Amino acid sequence: MKTFLLSEFALQNQSSVPREGMRFWVFWLLFSVILLLVFFIFLREKRLRQRLNLFFSRAKRGFIKSRLQARLKKENLKKAGLIRELGEETRKQGISVEESKDIDAELKTLEDNMNTSQEEMKEMGSQIEMFTNQLEETTKKHEDQIKEKEAEVEPSIEKLTKTKEKEKLVELDLIKKQHEIEEGDKNLKAARKKAKEIEKNAELSEEEKRIQGKEAEEKIRNLEKEKGETQNELEGLREERPALEKEIKNLHRRINDCERTMKQIEKDKKEQTRKFQKEVKELRKNKQTVQKKIEEIAQQKEPLFESLGKIIDEVRVQHNKLAIFYSQIDRTNGNIQEIEANIQNL
Repeated sequence: MKTFLLSEFALQNQSSVPREGMRFWVFWLLFSVILLLVFFIFLREKRLRQRLNLFFSRAKRGFIKSRLQARLKKENLKKAGLIRELGEETRKQGISVEESKDIDAELKTLEDNMNTSQEEMKEMGSQIEMFTNQLEETTKKHEDQIKEKEAEVEPSIEKLTKTKEKEKLVELDLIKKQHEIEEGDKNLKAARKKAKEIEKNAELSEEEKRIQGKEAEEKIRNLEKEKGETQNELEGLREERPALEKEIKNLHRRINDCERTMKQIEKDKKEQTRKFQKEVKELRKNKQTVQKKIEEIAQQKEPLFESLGKIIDEVRVQHNKLAIFYSQIDRTNGNIQEIEANIQNL
């Protein structure tokens, strides 16, 4: 048992010692040797080399063929464009041959329709411009009228403000004068009472009664005079108030008339603007419809120009304007034949 435990302890100590891994350069050395062996095997296997060469050869031919087909497509598109341009130039120069009579008739019909549509476009453009100018003129006219009314009503508004302020002052003066009269009545009543008391006072001598009575009468006269003046001022203010109220009423009426006129002008302006905008909107909508029709006619002419170009290319009508197209078409045909031959030889 003791021997067994000692042996187990020794094994555990050995396993706890870290092992050293494979060195980095040794790994790459072995990897290079393996690659070298594979290379030598490849050199000795002829069939393997042939298969690999065949694979790369096919891939190369496929890549070349794809490039040639792309070039061929590009040249064919170029030729189609030249043929179409040849047809357009032929029509532009008024050249016609026996083989193209039907095409010429179709193109003539389409051109007439396009000219009619273009005239409609031009007319609608003129109408849009006319309505736009009329709208600008009408808007300016209404704005000038509104400014004129604003300038007309401004003095009335200022005068109304001042008149209302004056009316308030008159109201305050009326209240003040009324209070002064009431106070004067009280003072006058008190002065008269005092005068009677002086006259009936038995304790006063005749001379004292005369002197104090005279003073009381003087005071009563002064109070009556002040009351009369205040009463006159009060009557003047009472007469002034209706005049101010009438003036305020007239100013309100004048201002309201101007404001109603301005509102009507603004209403007319909006109505005219709405009317013109509706007309312009309808014209633009119709213009878009006609524009679409012109584009459709242009698309319908494309295949006819191409057909006409093919006929003229076959007939080869002698004309200095067409010679350059013939030269470009021949050059393109040569490129197409060369590319097709290269594709066949792959």
